Amino acid sequence: MGFVAHIAAALALPPATAGAVGALGYLGTGGFNPWKEAFNRAQLGLAAFLASTANQVAGPLAGGAVYFLTNLGALTLLGVGLGKPPASLWSENFRAFLPSYLGLFPVSLTVSALYRHPLVTPWGGADALIALFPVVYVYFLWVHQVRLANAMRNIVEASVRYLEAKDPYTAYHSERVAAIARDIALEMGLPPDQARTVELGARLHDIGKVKVPDPVLKKERELSREEWDAIAKHPLYGVELLRPLESFLGEVFPVVLYHHERWDGRGYPEGKAGYEIPLTARIVAVADAYEAMTSDRPYRRAKSPEEALKEIQDLAGTQFDPRVVEAFIRVWEKNPVWKKKNEYLKTTLA
Repeated sequence: MGFVAHIAAALALPPATAGAVGALGYLGTGGFNPWKEAFNRAQLGLAAFLASTANQVAGPLAGGAVYFLTNLGALTLLGVGLGKPPASLWSENFRAFLPSYLGLFPVSLTVSALYRHPLVTPWGGADALIALFPVVYVYFLWVHQVRLANAMRNIVEASVRYLEAKDPYTAYHSERVAAIARDIALEMGLPPDQARTVELGARLHDIGKVKVPDPVLKKERELSREEWDAIAKHPLYGVELLRPLESFLGEVFPVVLYHHERWDGRGYPEGKAGYEIPLTARIVAVADAYEAMTSDRPYRRAKSPEEALKEIQDLAGTQFDPRVVEAFIRVWEKNPVWKKKNEYLKTTLA
């Protein structure tokens, strides 16, 4: 959030002074890295310097735009140099920050105006600091939100671990399904935030099984109709268990609820078909099936990756969305680490 002060400096101070404020008014996090520190300070100093110059020539709107575009250009060049596609840099970094830039730019205008024309104190610097108090307050709200999100992730992790402890045959099942589903989502061109939703939904897709009785969950022989009905309710149980976390997890509910629906409408719990099933759930359905096929169960041996791939292909258009299967095949042919469960477990446990 330091850009509020940086832009305010660019709009109120000469270019050289604004550049110094941008370079020196930066507080790094996550440990000291001299190269990263030098890059960030140079980038922010240059952005503030150019923004101040643009402000003197064409006004504050030009100054704010130049500040944003300078930062965007510097990080894009760095990302391209590190081998990252420019489109992913935009979606992962700047698309989420753009509303903050636009929303807080008026605060920068106010701070710069109070610095030049103080209203409360005799010195403009004091007025500017007073105007920045709301920004500091918002920062601490953001820190609190991050802590809540981290706590939610810890709850999710603990819940998945509890499920796996109940049923040792599904150990690391959710993690592997999540890895497969994430790769399919990215292969299909889903934006990173939606791919993360798919990944989190995959980690939680079987969470409802914690409400299934252990004798049913661990039974090694064929299930009775009543036992099968108990298993088939786990998507409904999952949504019920996660309901208190809806403000954090609302977007993953369709994955948890519909990952056992089929393309032909013969799945459960609601018998949805085709495009009625959310895409996120259709992706996890393929990932879940492949993981299950290539894992040992008490009642059968695991299929080979090639056998499982063939079965997924054969079920395209009946059980699975054909487009999702096509993306899965493309990813599978790249020989990902999850392709063989033993190799995946070695990597994960290492």
